[in-house]
Formats: sequence, structure tokens, C-alpha cells
Amino acid sequence: MSDRVDRRGFLGTVAAGSAVLAAGAGGASAQSGWWGQTPAAPGEHVLPELSFPTDGLVLKASGYQGISQQTVEWHHGRHHAGYVNALNSIEKTVAGMDDPAGAASASTYGDLKRRETFNASGMILHNLYWAQLTPGGASYSSDSALVRKIEADFGSVDRWRNEFVTAGRTASIGWVVLCLSPADRRLHNYVCSLHELGAVWGAVPLLALDVWEHAYYHDYGPDRAAYINNWQQLINWPAVQESFLTAARSV
Repeated sequence: MSDRVDRRGFLGTVAAGSAVLAAGAGGASAQSGWWGQTPAAPGEHVLPELSFPTDGLVLKASGYQGISQQTVEWHHGRHHAGYVNALNSIEKTVAGMDDPAGAASASTYGDLKRRETFNASGMILHNLYWAQLTPGGASYSSDSALVRKIEADFGSVDRWRNEFVTAGRTASIGWVVLCLSPADRRLHNYVCSLHELGAVWGAVPLLALDVWEHAYYHDYGPDRAAYINNWQQLINWPAVQESFLTAARSV
């Protein structure tokens, strides 16, 4: 597919996404986006509530394990919350430093800034992880803008899934993230070995798979492949589609 054809198709997707968002969010308010919102104060990040009960990712009737109540409680209530709390502490400490360049505080400042990226990225990816899971999953529409873009960039949904799952199975630790990059206007599966290492500047995360052991070891032990296979059945594809349309408008 030529760049000209791909660009024309992508711009059509952007236009469609803008129309959908405007219709669904009252037009003018949707166009203002996040930029028109009041910025959060340093150190005031809040752990998002889950959109489902803590045991809601276990489908007992079908015998499908999904993600257990215990894993959800630990993963969301301790790990995810830990990144939020650490980031809040770091931001407040940095904001309260009178002279970061002072001899006594420069090394402390440097350490805080290194930890900031780790915890901020951890919070953001976990926010996305939980927001795009739902009990029993929710399927995608074969003619949606997101699916058309996946087919254009990967050849087919099956090809995309094969690459995404393989990346998740073979990553040492970290995340696999489906992103839309403004650099080439294409979708990519990026592997982040931590929360922040492996991220690409400007790329917008759309779907995040956590392959740190705390995400699955209680339920699956070392069988990460089983976790990934079952995790796929919990994806809320309409939510991913919404993220894509929002991203398409911004790049």
C-alpha cells in the first residue's frame, strides 16, 4: 500500500473519529478535549475505581478462569495504587524544593526525577489496563475505524494478534502496548521492558498488556501464555476503539 493511499485512509479515519466523538460528547466539548480541562495539581493523582466488581473477571459458569479476585485486589489495590502514591509523593517533594540545584539537594532531585518517570508510566499504563477490561469481554465491529486501521497496518486482525501475543509471550518483563504513532501515522506493538523503557515519544497507547509477574503468577504460575490467551477474552474492544478515535484526532 502506498504512503499516499495510507495517508488518505488515515485522514478519513480521523474525520470519522472526530464526528463520532463530537456526536457522543456534545460536539463542542468533545472538540476541546483534554487540553481544555483544568490540569491536575502536583501530587494529586487518584487511583481510578474499577468499572467492575473485583471478582467480575472470573467467569465461573463457563469454567473460564480469567483474572481472580485475589489478583485483581493485589494488582489494583497494591501495585497500581503504589505507583499512584509514589508519584504523588515525588511530585510534592519536587514542588517543595526551594533550590533543586543546591549542592545538598541536587543528587536527591536527580533520584526523584528518575523515579518519577517509572511511577508516572506505571500509573498511566495501569489506568489503561483496567479501563479496557470487562467481564466476558466486548467484541469489536469488523467495519470499525480501528479494525480498518489494524488491517491496513498489519495486513489482518489475525496478523496483528499473532504479533501482539508473541511479543507478550517473549518479553522478559514489562508491557506490550498497541500504540498509534504520529511519526508515521501507523499502529505499532511496542514492548516496554519496564514501564518507561521502550516507550516511543509521541506514540499514544491504545491497549496495554501487563506481563509483569504480579499480573498473572497467582492465577497461572509460570504459564504466561495461558494468562495472555485468557486476558484476550476480557478486552473491551469498544473502549479501545474510543481510545483510537481520540488518538486519531490528536496526531
